[in-house]
Order: sequence, then C-alpha cells, then structure tokens
Amino acid sequence: MELPTKKRAFTAALANLSRLLLGAVLAVSGFVKAVDPKGLFYKLREYTTAFSLDAIPDVWVELASLMLPAAEFILGILLLTGVYNRLITRLVFIVFLLFTPFTLLIALWNPVQECGCFGDAIHLSNWATFFKNMLLLAFATMVCIKHRLFVRKVSHTNRWAVALFSLFYIIAVEAVGTYNLPIMDFRPFAVGTDLRTATEDIPSEYKVIYRLEKDGQSQEFTDENYPDSTWKYLGSRTETIKEGRAAQIADFAFLDSEGNDYAPQIITDSGYVFMVIIHSTGNADESRVDKINELYDFCRNNSLPFYAATASDEENMLLWQKRTGAEYPLLWADDIMLKTMIRANPGALLIKDGKILKKWSIEYMPHIEHNMQAGILEQLSTQQSRVSSWQSWLFVLSLSIISIIVFDILTGSKRKRSGKKGKTDGTNSDINNINPKN
Repeated sequence: MELPTKKRAFTAALANLSRLLLGAVLAVSGFVKAVDPKGLFYKLREYTTAFSLDAIPDVWVELASLMLPAAEFILGILLLTGVYNRLITRLVFIVFLLFTPFTLLIALWNPVQECGCFGDAIHLSNWATFFKNMLLLAFATMVCIKHRLFVRKVSHTNRWAVALFSLFYIIAVEAVGTYNLPIMDFRPFAVGTDLRTATEDIPSEYKVIYRLEKDGQSQEFTDENYPDSTWKYLGSRTETIKEGRAAQIADFAFLDSEGNDYAPQIITDSGYVFMVIIHSTGNADESRVDKINELYDFCRNNSLPFYAATASDEENMLLWQKRTGAEYPLLWADDIMLKTMIRANPGALLIKDGKILKKWSIEYMPHIEHNMQAGILEQLSTQQSRVSSWQSWLFVLSLSIISIIVFDILTGSKRKRSGKKGKTDGTNSDINNINPKN
C-alpha cells in the first residue's frame, strides 16, 4: 500500500538526509585516516597490544591500515552520490551493527585512550565514540530500510565511474601518505607550528579576594586596594583570571650520550636550523643517505645548525654511522615523539626562529649540495609542493565527482532523445525507461 503523499515525502526527505549525513561522516572519516596510513598503523598496533594480539605480523596490520579507511571512504562517496543503494546500505548497516557493540566494549574497558575514528583530525573520547556510533547506527537503519526513496545523482549506466574513481583516488591519497608525507598534517608538529609556544606550559592566572569588616560593614578587597590594619580579616577566596594550558608538545627533548638536552638550543636558535629525524636506524631507508650527508656538509659550510635524532640505542647509532659514512652526531629522542614529528624514516625539518617552515621525506627532499649558498633556504622555505597540497586533492575530488554527474546528465538527455526518436519511428524504446532495482 502506497504511503500518503505528504507522509511519503517526509519519509523520503528523512531518508535522504540520513544518507547524506552518514555518507559525509564516512567519507570524511575515511579520508582523514587515509591521508596518514602510518598513523593508523600505530593506532591499530595500540589495539593489538591492548588485546594481546602482538603476534599479528606487521604486514597484516599495514594492510588493514590501508583497506579500512579506503573502504570507509568509498562507502561514503557511494552513499553521497546514491549509487548501488541496496548493496551499500546493507554493508553500512552491517558495519555499524558490528562496530557499535565493539565501541561500547572499548568505552567500558578503556584499553586505549581514544578510538582514532577520525585519525588525528578530531579527538573523541571512547564514550563519545560509542554515542556517535549509536546515532550513526540509527541513520544506517533508516537508509537500509528506505533506500528505494533515495534521490540518485548518477544513473545506473554510469555508477561504475563513481566507484572506480573513488577507489583510484583513495589509493593515490594513501600512496602519497605512505611513500612521502601525509597531504594533511593534524599533529602538533605541522608546518607553521611555533615550537617555542607549543612546548611552553602557560600557568593559570589567579587573584585573591579578601573579605574584611569594619564598623559592622563587610567589604571585599584585592591586593591592589587592600585596606589598613583597622579592618578585621574575615576570610578570602581565589578566583581564576585566565585559564592556563599545558604544553601542546610534552617531553620535547633531544639528548646526547652525556644526557645534555639540546631541545632548548634547537627552538631558541635564531635563523635557520636543519633537523634530520631517523625513527629507527635499523628500519630506515638508506637509499638516500647521500642526501643527508650532503645536507650536513652544506650546513657545516654555511655555519648553520644541524641536528640528527633517533630513538635507536648507542650501539645502533654507531652501526648507522659506520654503514652510511655519517660524520654528524646523533641525539636520542623518544620514539613516539619522533614518529609524531614526521612520518618519514628518515625525514627532515627546516626550522627558523623556532618555527617549522618545511618538512620532507628524504626521498623527495630537494637535493642540496654542499657547495650551495645559504640563500637557497629562502627558496626552499617558500616552495610549494603540488603533490602534498590538500587543497589540490580536494579540488580534484570535487571536480571529478561533478564531472561524472554532468556527464551522466548529458548522456541521460541523449538517451531520452534517442528514446523519443525511437517512438516516432515506431520502435519500441520502453526498455530505456525501466528503473532497475537498486
């Protein structure tokens, strides 16, 4: 039995709104994780450790860190464009039906501090994640039941183009994040970060309010207008004038073999400073060590500060220097901090007056020869990378989806004209008007 017109219109509007909201959440969530596959790998390793599953090989965790955000993104895009509705809505419903109880378990047990649903872009507590998934499960239920009421943006004829483009697009995003650097950096060491401010604890500011009495009258005073001794003290309270904040970057330290910390020197140095980060000398890519050695010679010839840091122990530091011919000293730093600073291993940072100007994977860093002049740094610090520009990637995504929709509209109009011509010629063209099941 058909629903009354108004009720059907309301149900259709609600179903399509649920589709758009759910699709947007999935697409954004998948995208922000796909830009940083290594970050998701580290988060998944937190889960395997929490559930005593460390025996799972890295290759499987790496595969999951690529497949999970890709699937999430593709499901989101297909929902947004309204294609493969029956299949996609069922898949989305099953996903949330499985993951919602899992997030309840995480919220109750709290084995990890946060789920990592939106990577480093948005931080949610475990309970917030559970309630978010409850809401999304309601949306998923709605779209699964009412998928026949969806307004499609792309016809059945061209829906394959949306799916294929989404797949290739997200693979490209993940490839850049894996082999170069993430196209978007949500971590505390993003380009533009002032390390002097980010590593500083700002204490809260308070004022003390005193209550005193004289001649039967009580009055409040501060240190600025505290009265003479003829007033009787009754009590006091403290009020917060300005809330402080903890340092955005905690435990920022780079130690030499004698325990001397070079972090203050790094962030207070005026002018340019180069830093090379090697997470682990045993796992670092040695194919471009000549670039690091040339960079060190360039800094030495131009009297520029150069620091290299690793989380490896002293024995592995010596092995690295022996294998690569490195003449520069290595400082020790915390492994998690180094991975947060830059995903590449090895990677390089250009800092000026305590501010991060540029980050590179050594593989794709411009070649700096030892005999170059320091003036080249001005050019490097302002050089834009098209590959790592998130604006370019979002533009490509938007333009491509719009192009597919426009192409679909144009080809649909052509098919309609062909159908009308067929009728005029006495040809049976009813097949063109069949609406296949979603």
